[in-house]
Amino acid sequence: MKKIVLFAQGVQPRVVEVIAAEQGVVVANDIGALTQELQLAHALVIQDPAWSAEVARLARTAPNLRWVQLLTSGFDNIATHGAPDGASITNARGAFSPAVAVHAVSLYLALLRNVPQMVIQKPRHAWDRSFAAKIITPAETKVMIAGFGSIGREIARLLKNFGVWIVGATRSGASHFLADEMIAGGEIRARLPDMDCVFLCLPLTDDTRNLIDADVLDSMKSDAVIVNVGRGALIDQFALARALREGQIGGAAVDVTAPEPLPADHPLWDAPNVIVSPHVAGAAGALGARRQAEAATENIRRFQRDETLNNLIVL
Repeated sequence: MKKIVLFAQGVQPRVVEVIAAEQGVVVANDIGALTQELQLAHALVIQDPAWSAEVARLARTAPNLRWVQLLTSGFDNIATHGAPDGASITNARGAFSPAVAVHAVSLYLALLRNVPQMVIQKPRHAWDRSFAAKIITPAETKVMIAGFGSIGREIARLLKNFGVWIVGATRSGASHFLADEMIAGGEIRARLPDMDCVFLCLPLTDDTRNLIDADVLDSMKSDAVIVNVGRGALIDQFALARALREGQIGGAAVDVTAPEPLPADHPLWDAPNVIVSPHVAGAAGALGARRQAEAATENIRRFQRDETLNNLIVL
């Protein structure tokens, strides 16, 4: 039986309980326990935010470590601090997709229906309908989903009911039945002037950093909206704040920022028609915890049986 260590820092208790019941799993609640347990461990289960420089050092010096299972979809920290040589890395890709997609579409609808203005008026007890002319419906609009992985496809599935024209963007631009049109990633910036909305579901890479910059914002429709559930640095946030203030675009909703949390003095907080969501798109209560635990336990069983692991990633 291969030994698997679950580092419980930041993991929901119900997820810890489910994973800890699997054969070969031991729980480390702090760095001291992790240091000790890793000496004989064959695998490590951990949240990406807990993958610090110290954890990376411990993992690299663990003599038998062959596999790291992330309990998150994102892998920014392990990419930054490095992974053990020769170890397979897997994540919980797909476990959070339904929740993130629902959150993204909720933000999109809130922008189209001008919900931020209603929220502002409530404390003033103001029955002001002057903004009604700005309220629109998704029907017959063009929506780009930049990043057509599990989250992007789930957003597309939800949007189909609203009668929108869906343009999906992936590296290859290969066709997909959930999109009316597919384009390659290199075409995103050139196509944005035609779009009424763009959902950003992309990972952060050298190619996607500041994908939405001042030039792109200048080129977009004055009533277009942006929803970012990918990574904060996909957007130049200072340029976004300026574009919102100057009416260059209609609105934006960001569940991710750079840095996180967004500094209290950042101009994006005070920009009009913006929703700042504090990186909670993946929250899904008991269902989310169950899906997260299932992603890990399925791979634990595969690892114990020497079978191919799900959701392998390349750093």
